[in-house]
Order: sequence, then structure tokens, then C-alpha cells
Amino acid sequence: MPQAPSEPPSPGNDPAARWAAYLWESIMWGGRGPVLLQRLDYVPTLMMDTQFSEFTPDITPIMLAAHTNNYEIIKLLVQRRVTIPRPHQIRCNCVECVSSSEVDSLRHSRSRLNIYKALASPSLIALSSEDPILTAFRLGWELKELSKVENEFKAEYEELSQQCKRFAKDLLDQARSSRELEIILNHRDDQSEELDPQKCHDLAKLKVAIKYHQKEFVAQPNCQQLLATLWYDGFPGWRRKHWVVKLLTCITIGLLFPVLSVAYLIAPKSRLGLFIKKPFIKFICHTGSYLTFLFMLLLASQHIVRTDLHMQGPPPTIVEWMILPWVLGFIWGEIKEMWDGGFNEYVHDWWNLMDFAMNSLYLATISLKIVAYVKYNGSRPREEWEMWHPTLIAEALFAISNILSSLRLISLFTANSHLGPLQISLGRMLLDILKFLFIYCLVLLAFANGLNQLYFYYETSASEEPNNCKGIRCEKQNNAFSTLFETLQSLFWSVFGLLNLYVTNVKARHEFTEFVGATMFGTYNVISLVVLLNMLIAMMNNSYQLIADHADIEWKFARTKLWMSYFDEGATLPPPFNIVPSPKSVWYLCKWIHNRLCPGSDSTSEQKRHENLKTFTERHADNLIQNQHYQEVIRNLVKRYVAAMIRTSKTNEGLTEENFKELKQDISSFRYEVLDLLGNRKPQRRSYSTSSTEVSQKDDTNEDGAGEKPKAKSVSFNVANKKKDFNVSALIKTMSGIDMVDEKPKSNGIGKRSFVRNGNRVQRLSSSKKESFKRLGLLFSKMNGHVPEPNSEPMYTISDGVIQPHYMWQDIKYSQIDKEREENCSKSEINLNEVDYSGNTRLMGQSKECPVVCTSSLHCASSICSSNSKLLDSSEDVFDSWGEACDLFMNKWKDGQEDHVTTRL
Repeated sequence: MPQAPSEPPSPGNDPAARWAAYLWESIMWGGRGPVLLQRLDYVPTLMMDTQFSEFTPDITPIMLAAHTNNYEIIKLLVQRRVTIPRPHQIRCNCVECVSSSEVDSLRHSRSRLNIYKALASPSLIALSSEDPILTAFRLGWELKELSKVENEFKAEYEELSQQCKRFAKDLLDQARSSRELEIILNHRDDQSEELDPQKCHDLAKLKVAIKYHQKEFVAQPNCQQLLATLWYDGFPGWRRKHWVVKLLTCITIGLLFPVLSVAYLIAPKSRLGLFIKKPFIKFICHTGSYLTFLFMLLLASQHIVRTDLHMQGPPPTIVEWMILPWVLGFIWGEIKEMWDGGFNEYVHDWWNLMDFAMNSLYLATISLKIVAYVKYNGSRPREEWEMWHPTLIAEALFAISNILSSLRLISLFTANSHLGPLQISLGRMLLDILKFLFIYCLVLLAFANGLNQLYFYYETSASEEPNNCKGIRCEKQNNAFSTLFETLQSLFWSVFGLLNLYVTNVKARHEFTEFVGATMFGTYNVISLVVLLNMLIAMMNNSYQLIADHADIEWKFARTKLWMSYFDEGATLPPPFNIVPSPKSVWYLCKWIHNRLCPGSDSTSEQKRHENLKTFTERHADNLIQNQHYQEVIRNLVKRYVAAMIRTSKTNEGLTEENFKELKQDISSFRYEVLDLLGNRKPQRRSYSTSSTEVSQKDDTNEDGAGEKPKAKSVSFNVANKKKDFNVSALIKTMSGIDMVDEKPKSNGIGKRSFVRNGNRVQRLSSSKKESFKRLGLLFSKMNGHVPEPNSEPMYTISDGVIQPHYMWQDIKYSQIDKEREENCSKSEINLNEVDYSGNTRLMGQSKECPVVCTSSLHCASSICSSNSKLLDSSEDVFDSWGEACDLFMNKWKDGQEDHVTTRL
């Protein structure tokens, strides 16, 4: 998310700058919504200036609001049909994209990034999309693909993609019932291209989520709860059963899979036929069938049925005849899967590629055995067979296929919570091994080429070696680097320590050649063993840790894909029963042949058209009803999501620097209001009291007449608390020493003009003061009543006049007798009085020095005084001053004493 500027643009007198200021404040801090709507019609040309200090020219108001995810402003703009232009495709080569990239590639990339930042805003997706979940899926996938193209901004695009995934997951979090969850996951947009229109609508949204790799959405607890209910259909309370009961149940069903398969072939609608169609039962039956196939492979490898080992074209054994139906069943199942899902979807699953390789090896083995059986009839010692004999090749391919068949069982580990994450980590490590092999093969080829070039001239024949053995497989290794292929083998096995160093020696006395060869061989071992092998271990460790950190999400996503393969219709029967034509399949085949050979009459065709029209109408009506229900549920989810988002933002907001700034501005504004109100010729005695509910203002006139000077002006702040046992009043007494000009105070360096404002300033006092104290009360509530302790003894000043410099304070005393000295200064007294406390004692006749002013003083001066210019430059940190005042008052009030503070301005 972009960082908000610290201060808004200064409005000034320029209308463009004022518009920018309104826009900045409205979007950044959520205010002035109606004002923003009134000013949308006017966009000054200055906003399009490339040198505009706040935002780039391509940033529009709705884009800025989307960047900050400001729900209120986005809603106002969307209601006025403000839109964001959709960027072109990732690899678009149109004239506009090419020219924009050539003119300024950085601006083009930044503009695209800004648009996608706005489009990825959760609030914008929720307000502007009819299907926010599908929109988040597509946008997240598009951003992921864009991160592969725009490598410079890969981190930003991946973060936006992750943001879209979290939004879809958070929307699903708001589902409160199984009905809402089913409506969401079963909804399918007929206009979308993700799914085949002819397919079933069950869990259509979940299939789309799997296709777009929305792992957070799929692994969401609500989604997993629904999937588990569908998976264990027919087994209520399965998870609460003991593991022994579960194991015995699975073994029993697995052993009975032939009986269930035959029952389904004979009567698909019977009780047993419907029982095998349940997803969990189907999974157990397929697992039992595959385990049976592995058991027969084990029997075949043990050669239980003895045959002539020297026969060049042996006939198939009984075990091999039993294996053949399973192989044909596997091949038929893969063909159906490719036909239903499409070739593109088929090749994107690694297990399908493994199945394809395994089935191909079995087909090649069967073909070679047939060729050997037909071509070779007699027996011959195996030692005399040629290297490329069909039987030898068939045996080698059959051995490889047995390994792949056994490893294919690892895919079933996904269903287990303990073995599933381990299987996923193993798959991720295979990717690391492939990356490592690419670098290793390059190093291997480089050193093999060099060593072969060096030792090519020293190749010897087998007759020259002991025991007529040539190569590294001999008892005494030799000719390790004579050919390129032999060199590659030698260097590969040297990684495992199976090659001796003396292979670098030559029969001639060429010590330099031997030294260079040994150095090259040692360098290869250092690079391959110390560097590359440890790098591979580090990569595998990193991959395992990455899966371990997200083990729950990764495993649930893989398990969901496994479950979904059994939720679909079809592939009910396991191999080898899937190759047996069922009565239903035979009936469909006969019906298709009859329609092709004997086309119906016109009346029959018209009837079929009516039936098709009726079916289409009914399906369309059902789609409309389902879409209406889906829109209703989506609206509810969006409302709950927005409410949760606002609640979370308020909870996480806390006490920020902006709260203090707003409070300072409000109190400063209130101070100047007081200054302006006290700027009358005949100041009145006013008392301002604040509480949690009201603000009162009292005006009292002088009892002795209008011509006499006022004796005092009092400003009282009633602090509301539970006990209501005290208040804080500031009594401001006018002292002598003020120069009067025409019965008006003379300004003291501030300016010649008076501070008297219009009458409307008086009317704004009450509302401004009330709002200020409301903000102060809110701040105290956030602070939980804890006020910071002052670092030093606080002093507070409310001054009406001019006090002499500090060096002249030595002779100033508080005495009622020395009236002459009071003409040199004016002092203010702060009386902290207890409510209903009588006897306003004063320190009469006592002399003491005036205390030095504190840096955290609270200045509240009247405009009728000749104030120092530092009055307006005083500290605005009023909150700290008031907190110190409250602490000082609490300490002094308990002793029943009063503080008299006089300070210099």
C-alpha cells in the first residue's frame, strides 16, 4: 500500500490547489465525502502536470482511494459510475502498448503497476464485481503471470496476487451456514470459460479455485468442512471411531472390491451399485485394486512359475497373463481422463506423466515379448545372445516399469495427515534436484571434455591390461578417460568415491601430464562434492522448510485435488473391471448405432427438438434461480466482510500521532477563540465550564456600574469524574502597569490592529470548545486515564500583562502594602479550589520571589493586555500541560493548599 503524505497540499488561493487539498484529505483520512462529490466535475489542469508533487499524472481519485482501500470514498465514486481502465494483456503487442513502452518504459510499467494496485483493492472488487470471488481468482492468476514477465516489479505483483487470494479466502470466512457454503461452492457462471458447460455443477467454484491454484481458499476451514462431509458420505461419525475400527473397515471393503464391482456391472442402481459410487468407497476400491496389482508384480519378479531360462522367445506365464488386464485397465483409464479433462489439463499433472511413462513401458514390454515369441523359437545359451536381443530389452523395460509402479503408490499418501506433507516435500525436492542436475551436467561435461582431451593419446587395448579387462569396472581400473563416454562415467562414479587416483597415471614418464590430469581431477571433486553437493543439500533443506511452514495449506490443497478426482461422475469401477462393458454402456452403444443407421422420421425429430427446448428452458430457469440465490449470499458476505474490516481497523488503530496533532489543533483554535472574545472594550466576567455532556457560558457584569474597571475575569474548567469533587478554575486578575490608550489596551509588539473579530466568532466559540473537549475526552479514554508523569515541577501561566525581565524580579514581592512595585509588573494567579471549599486564603503580607517560568507553561492571555509577542509562539503541547496540571492539582488539593504562580512572558 502506498504511504500517505505527511501533510496535505496547501490550499492557498489557487482553485486547483484547493481541489487537491480536498481530494487529499477526503481519500487519505476519510472525510469530506459530500465535498468530494461536489468537486468531481472540476478537475484542474494543474492535476495533470507531470511535476505535481503528490501523485503521478496517471493517478485518478478512484485509483488513489483503491490504493488506500478507502471503502467509503470508493463507494461514493462507484455510485457515480467512476471506473478504472482495464490494462491490456500481459504480452500485448498492440500499437498503443508498444509505443508507450518505447517512449517511456518506466512510466509504462509504473502506470500498469498503479492500475493493478487499484484493481486488487478488496473494497473495489467487493463494490464493482458481481462475482467478487471469481474476479479475485482471475486477477490473482493474472498478477502471478505478470510477475514472471515484469521481473523488475516481481515482488510487488506477487504481493498483489497474494492480496487477492487473501480477499477470496476472507470472503469465504464470512459464510455462516452450510447452505451459504454450498451455494458459493456449487455456483457456476455460464459465461465463464473455466469449465465445460455440459459438466455437472457440483463444486464448480471449487474446481475453478483449484485450477487457479487458490490454496488459501481451498484450505479454508469452511470449505474443508463441506468437503469432508461429502467425502465420508455414508459413514457418519467416521472420524470419531478408533483407528483399529477404521483399519478393519478399510481392509474389508478393499478385499470385497471384486464383489462390489460385479454388483455395479449387473445392477448399477442397486444398493451395492450405489454404495460403490460413494467417493470414500470408490477410493478404497481403487486402492485395493492397485495393491493387488503390486502384489502380482512381486510374484512375477520372484519367478514362481519356472520356465526355460535359455528360451529366446518364452511364452507368457500365468502371472503375466493376470497382470495384462490391469495394464489394459490403466491404459483405458488414462485415455478416458485425457478425453474428459483435455490434453492441456492432463499434462499439467505430474502423476499423469508418471502414469503415461509407466503404461508406455508396459506396452513396450508386451510388444517386445510378442516380437521375441514370434521371431525366436529355439533355445540358446543366454551368454551367446546379442546385446539388443528383444527379450533382454523387454526384461530391462519391465524392471523399470516395476520401479515406477511401486513409486506410484506414494500418491495415495496425500490422504493421510502425517504422510501427506512429507510426500509434498519430496515432490518439491525433486524440482530442486532437477535444477541442480542442470548445473552439475554442465560442470561434468566441461571436465569430461578436458580430461578426455588430455588422456586420449594414452588409450590402451584390452590385451595390454591384466586379465584382458579394459575400463573402470576391472579389478585394476584403467583407461578411465580414453573416450568421452567413459570419462563421463568415471567422473560420475568418482562423486561416490568409486574411482581411484592412479587412473591419472600414464605408462610413459610424463610427469607434467600426470600432474595436470590429477589437478583437473581434484578440482572437479572439489567443485562437485564441496560446492555443488552442499548447495543441493541447502536447496532441499530450504524447500522442506518452506513446505513445513505452510504444511497445513499445502497438504489440504493436495488432498482436495485427490478427493475431487473421486467426486466426479465416471471412473467408478477400478481396473481391471473398468474394461468390462457394462449393460448401460452396451445400451448406449446400441442406441447410438441405431440412430446412425436408422434415422427417425420428421415427427420424431420435431419431438426431440421440443424435448431439447424444454430441457434447455428448465436448465436456464434453474440457472437463474441459482444465480439469484448466489447474488443474495454474495451481498451478505460482502456486508459482513466490510463490517469486519472496519471493526478490525478500529481495533488496530490505537493512539497515533495524528490524534495528538488533531487535539493540538483543536485546543490551539479554542485558545484563539478565547483571545478574540476577550478583545472587547469592556471585558465581562465569563465562566466556561465543560463536562462530558454540556458546555456552559456565563456573562456577569460589574455590580458597581459600567464605568468602573472590571476586577477579575474567571475561566472555569469543570473536570468530569465519577466523584465530581473538584474543579479547576483559573482566576485572572487585572493588575496595574498596563498602558491604556483611549480606554483600550495598547498592543505589545503584536500589531497595531485590534484582535476584535466579527460577531460570528463568538457564536463559534461554544461549538469549537465543545468539539475540542470531546476530542480531549476521547484521547483520555484511549489513554485509559493514565496521564504521563511530569519530569519536573510544572508551572502554569495565565498572563494579562508585561512582566519585567528575570533580573528585575529580585525586588518584586507579594505584599498588599507595597502598591508601588506592582506598577512594574502584572501577575496572574492560579487558584486550585476544591468544590464547596470555603475560605479562599491568600498569602497576604508574605514576601517571596517570583518563580522562574517553566518550559511547559500554559499561556492563556487576553487581548486587552499588552502581551509579549512570545505569547503566540508558546508551546502548543497543551495536552502535556493539562496532564501536569491535573497531577499538580491532585497533589496540592489533598493538603488543602493553594498555589500562586507568576511567570514571565
